[in-house]
Amino acid sequence: MTNNQRQLSPRTVAALTHLRRLRPLDGYAAESYISLSGKPLVQLKRRNVPLKDEGFLDLVVHNSRVIGIQILTSSGNVGRGLILVNEDGSPCATDDSPITVNMADVGTTNSAAASFTRRSSSGAAAYNAPPPTNPLSNIDNENILQYGIMGLLALVVLKILVNALSSLAFLLLPLLYFYASANLPSIESFDAKKELKRVMRGAHLPEEQQPKGWVEQKLNRLAASISTELATSLGYEVRVTDYLGVARLSAVKVPVAGREFYWIGIMNRWQYIGQRELRSNND
Repeated sequence: MTNNQRQLSPRTVAALTHLRRLRPLDGYAAESYISLSGKPLVQLKRRNVPLKDEGFLDLVVHNSRVIGIQILTSSGNVGRGLILVNEDGSPCATDDSPITVNMADVGTTNSAAASFTRRSSSGAAAYNAPPPTNPLSNIDNENILQYGIMGLLALVVLKILVNALSSLAFLLLPLLYFYASANLPSIESFDAKKELKRVMRGAHLPEEQQPKGWVEQKLNRLAASISTELATSLGYEVRVTDYLGVARLSAVKVPVAGREFYWIGIMNRWQYIGQRELRSNND
């Protein structure tokens, strides 16, 4: 304990103890000094800043507030002073009206410690007490049951829909088969030279790769026709394979070009699907 703390009165020590328990991080402290008139005074500080410029005869706790005593009666039973700290431990910066205090009602170090012990005991008991149980009410149970039933119904409906769609797809499959079979392009409809010309002029390519101008288109068609005639001048081989009566695969082998071209026939049309390079030993 420092010399300054030894000079503090029991009431001032009780006031500091009260403040430090309320606001342990606020840095409350009291400093005693001798005035010019030779009177011992005490000043309350918060974070090393005085709450009031003036000093007080004593600091007391009254109704959970800290009062700075300015005047004491000759008997010392009644004091008059200013409220320095509110009940919640915050500085009182607005109310400078004097307040009269019965000094018999203020706490000292021993009474403050006893009060703190009682509060600590009651706080510990409250902390250790088991939390009250909050069982679900009948209404809550009914709501949970209803939600569960609704969830089961949703699953049942979803399963029924999935089964219905599967059955519908199963029923539509024969219809799709008969439709594709009825619209299967004939072998005679495949014109190998015509399809080769379309490939040579790039009809299967994206639109941005197609010739733009009229002259360019005509020249492209002419070049494709000449290339096709030259490639097929020494002969070519056409092979058509049927798949389940719903599609046909046409392969055109052009030995001069060293390539084999493929088309698939479905839904009354022939669609070019690609080509491959022929190996010389297989020609």
